[in-house]
This record gives sequence, structure tokens and C-alpha cells, in this order.
Amino acid sequence: MHQHISFILSAVLCALVAMGTSIVMNPLIITLAFKKQLTDNPNHRKLQKKPIPVVGGMSVYLAFVVGLFFANLFHPTDQLYVVIAGMSVMFFLGLFDDMLDLSYKFKFVVQIGVISLLWVFDYRIDTFVGLFGVNHIPMVWSYLLSVFAGVGLMNALNMVDGVDGLASGLGILTNTICGAYFITHHDPLFALLSIVFAGALIPFFVCNVFSRKYKMFIGDSGSLIMGTLAYVLTCRIIHTRHMDWNDQYCVAMMFAIYALPVFDTLRVMGVRLMHGNSPFKPDRTHLHHIFVDLGYPHIMITTILLFINMLVIGVWYLTSIYMDSINGQFFVVVGTAILLIPGLYFVLKMIMMKKPQLFEKFKKHSKRISSKPVSIRENICDLLDGGVRRRRKIRKAKAKGGE
Repeated sequence: MHQHISFILSAVLCALVAMGTSIVMNPLIITLAFKKQLTDNPNHRKLQKKPIPVVGGMSVYLAFVVGLFFANLFHPTDQLYVVIAGMSVMFFLGLFDDMLDLSYKFKFVVQIGVISLLWVFDYRIDTFVGLFGVNHIPMVWSYLLSVFAGVGLMNALNMVDGVDGLASGLGILTNTICGAYFITHHDPLFALLSIVFAGALIPFFVCNVFSRKYKMFIGDSGSLIMGTLAYVLTCRIIHTRHMDWNDQYCVAMMFAIYALPVFDTLRVMGVRLMHGNSPFKPDRTHLHHIFVDLGYPHIMITTILLFINMLVIGVWYLTSIYMDSINGQFFVVVGTAILLIPGLYFVLKMIMMKKPQLFEKFKKHSKRISSKPVSIRENICDLLDGGVRRRRKIRKAKAKGGE
């Protein structure tokens, strides 16, 4: 028990180190972004009205690496080198894509290469843990399934990044849940990995959602490392079975945790293919775009969509307790996700097309909400921006005093 508590404290401490690193580096990274013009500029698809730095992934990645370096002091290991290597490749791929707008074909090849590297080092999907009676998947099918799942998660988390706080909020939620899972299953190394990454995301989330002066986007560099880590944690969870409680339901668990990006992306790509378009061609057909068209503030959209994802997780949790059928529980979880995510999109789209007056009422209501002052947001903005200004004044006063 004492050892368990000490581990939790060390994990929290490492996460705090990652958070502190991110807080210190964010202003420096944003200054660099404006100097080097590493910004996301407005166009017909973008929601912002002015250039925004797109280097949030750099902040998250560097804070994550520093947090892991500090964690290595408590739990020395060489098991994570290949994970960090894979995430590093995806970080630089995303960073170059943010700067140069790389071809999706080139990115696709690099993504397959990274998943192949991880697969060689046993980060692979080679079992369904009894789902549909499958406990072992042959090597060839395991490789193909792993590539499909890994590349799919990378692109799904990249595509869901459309409103402030959504991708990072989802990352904090999912990594916290995975960290708790690893703690209960006595896997301290991957619990640290998950918790430190969640800690690295928190300062970015605050800047992305609440700050005016230090606002930035996570970019492809951030979403791709999130997707890489999501694949690694998925592989680890389906191979971590040290307790009896709901371990047989871990495949359904992973579908529940990543329900929002997975099922929204599957719907978007399916619709694009049905219309004869490339599944990778950007458009405005994601679920969050419907809420944007309704005029909802970004923080409200993020809250609604994360709540929907948490509902799916809640359904998984309840069915893992009260259902004895592993197949039945899987179908309930997937059915709930389809109903709440693609289903909600089609319902709102149908209202927009067939009941435009009702849709306009929704828009007027959302405008009244968004026009009201959001005291919490303003207070956090003042705290972030005002705190920096106060520190600058103190430094200037000291400099003048020294003269």
C-alpha cells in the first residue's frame, strides 16, 4: 500500500514538472512562432480571424520529454526508447507539415513506417482478448490491423482538432483514464507515460481555450504525437491482464475512450468516399462544424463533445459490470457511440435542411449565450496575461534600480 501511494505521488510530481516546463516555455515558443511566421492564417475553412501560432505541439512534446526524463530518476528503464523515438519522428513530421504543408501521401508513408517500427518492438494488435472468440491474430493480419489502427488513430485525432480545447481536452481525458487503468493493473511505467503526457497538455489547454495573448494551436506536430501515444497505449492495454475485473472488456474500452475521434472520422471519410472525394480532402463536415454553424462558443462545443465521449465511457463502465457477454457489451458500446456521434450529426444536419426555422432558433439562442460575458474565461485571461505583465514590470523596475 505504501509503495502504491509513493508511486502515485511520484507520477503526480513528474506531471507537475511537465506542466511547469510547458508554462515556462509557452511564451518563448509563441514569440519564436511570430518571428518565424509559424502561424495558422485565416481562410474560408479556418475559424480564427487573425494569425495564430501553430506550435502548441512543440510545447507539449518538449514538456513531455522533460517530464519523462525526470520520471527516469524514479523509475530507470530503457523500455520507452522506441516509443519516444516513434513520437519524435511524428513530432518532426507534424512540425514540417505545419511549416511546409506536406503531401498527405508522404505523411501516410511516414506514419506507416513509425507503426511498423513499433510493431517490430511488440507494440502490436495481435489479440481481441476473447472478443468474437479471437485470442490470437496471425502475424500478417496483426501487422495490417496494427497499421490500420495506428494510422487511423493518428489521423482521427488530427481531424478532431477543429475548435479550441477539443483535441487537448480529449488527450487529457483519455490519458488520465489510461493512467488510472495502468495504476490499478500495477503497470507503473505506462501509468507514468500517460500521466506525464496529460500534465504536459494541461498548460496548452489553458492557453488554447482561455488566453488571448498566449493563444496557440496544437498543430499536426501535437495531434500526431497524441495519435502515436494513443496507439501505444491501446497495444499495451490489450496485453495488460493482471486482474480479473473487466479485463476481457478492454477492446470495447478502447473504442469507448476514443469514440469521438474514431466514429466522427469514420463518418466523415465514408461520406467523402460516397461523394467521390479523397477521404483526406479537408472540408467542414465534422460534428464540431455543426455546432460552429449554430454559433456556439468554442468552450461550449468542447464541453458538449467531451461530455458525449464521457457518456460512451460511462456506458462501457456500466456494461462491464452488469453484462456477462463480451460480444454483447461491445455491440452496446459501439451502438451507443454511433447513436451519439454520427447519429447526432445526421439529426442536426436534417434539422438544418428540413427545419431551417428551428435551426435559426437554435442559432439565436446560442448567440444570446455567447454574447454574455464569460466571467471565468475573462478571469483566467487576466490571470495569464496580467501575471506576465506584472513580472515584466518587476524586471524593468529592478533593471532601472540597478542602473
